[in-house]
Amino acid sequence: MKLEEAVKYASDLLLSLPRKKKIRVIGHVDADGIASASIVAISLARAGYRFHISIKKTEPNLIEEIEKEENDLIIFADIGSSYLKEMEKLKSNIIVLEHHLHEGEIPHNVIYVNARMYGIDGSKEACGASVAYAFALAIDSENKDLCQLAIPGIIGDKQSFAGWNKKIIEDGIGNGFVEEREEYIIGEKNLKDFLENSIEPYFTRFNSSSLFLEEIGIPPQKKFDEIDETKKKKLLSFLTIKLIEQGVDDIEWKKIFYYGEKYGNLFDLASKLNACARFNESGTGISLCFGDKKALEKAKFIQEKYRDEIRKEMRELEKREPKERENFIYFYVDKPSLSGILAGLALKYLPQFRKGKPVFALSLNDYIDISARADEKMVENGINLGKAIKNAAEKIGGIGGGHPIAAGGKIKKSFEEKFLEEIDKELKK
Repeated sequence: MKLEEAVKYASDLLLSLPRKKKIRVIGHVDADGIASASIVAISLARAGYRFHISIKKTEPNLIEEIEKEENDLIIFADIGSSYLKEMEKLKSNIIVLEHHLHEGEIPHNVIYVNARMYGIDGSKEACGASVAYAFALAIDSENKDLCQLAIPGIIGDKQSFAGWNKKIIEDGIGNGFVEEREEYIIGEKNLKDFLENSIEPYFTRFNSSSLFLEEIGIPPQKKFDEIDETKKKKLLSFLTIKLIEQGVDDIEWKKIFYYGEKYGNLFDLASKLNACARFNESGTGISLCFGDKKALEKAKFIQEKYRDEIRKEMRELEKREPKERENFIYFYVDKPSLSGILAGLALKYLPQFRKGKPVFALSLNDYIDISARADEKMVENGINLGKAIKNAAEKIGGIGGGHPIAAGGKIKKSFEEKFLEEIDKELKK
């Protein structure tokens, strides 16, 4: 069976229901999850269905919460693989649109559509929004414009534009909904602001960007597009050396950007959706996907606030030495909403974190939230964070999962040391 056939089976179940039936849509709390759930919700609205949409964290009691509701159909988008065993408790029919690793039997009441089951790499070639887009097309072929929301999901999940993802890009461009442009990553800010505020790439120890720019003959208030080609090359050469000194070995100053007919820069849309997810403003993210102009202004504010918090935490991490076990590095962060991005940035841009081991960020609240990041080389050498965290967390009554390169979990606070011991063993396998 192909993915297209699987989503057709799922859409047939949906379309067999009268329009007055109650449909529940649940997405995961990240850019891909918001995009996935929004694609499903927009498709339902266009088909004339009523629905209730929520964005949820991966919590141990999620199924218990939903069990209290009365629904005729539940659609999980970019979430659900960790809950398959528990879903048989639910009285309604269920559709799961997924790409994460899963284990175990699929309950009789669940239509489980996972890209991995159809020869597609769910870590690189299809995200939740990619699968949701396939489902949207199965509902109605006129939903082709929703490729503009699938692409931010791909970007937000840091996937490649290969496999099923490539088809979405090609469809978007071919149907006139998406435009491809090659541009410098530096953007529209003046160079002083770019150097001091950039997150990707992240520059350490830039105490005076104005002095640095003046020393190489570039006015700090100039934008990148306002300086001549000679100065552009000079600036990029100096910045490349700076990043190499930080231990960064994959530096690209130009890349392909995708622009949507309705949403503009889709990389920026992915950034806004991610910020909304991290700031518990998923409703704003959903409204943004539905085209609400007020939501766009609010999302811009949330995006800047999120970036400010990341920069602040990264400056603090620069000064700290991480804790280290045999097979991983870890540190603590106050806000779980920042743990994933900080783990990824620390691994890539901070020399003291670049030791050839995965980086874990732990946030201690009522529970311990865990986020972990690896790089491509680690994955090629056999690291699978999703499997390792799932196994370690479940041994102590927690929950976890994700991808080989990026994963997360949640455990009880009292099991911190036990988890650290178990994850060290799992990563050694």
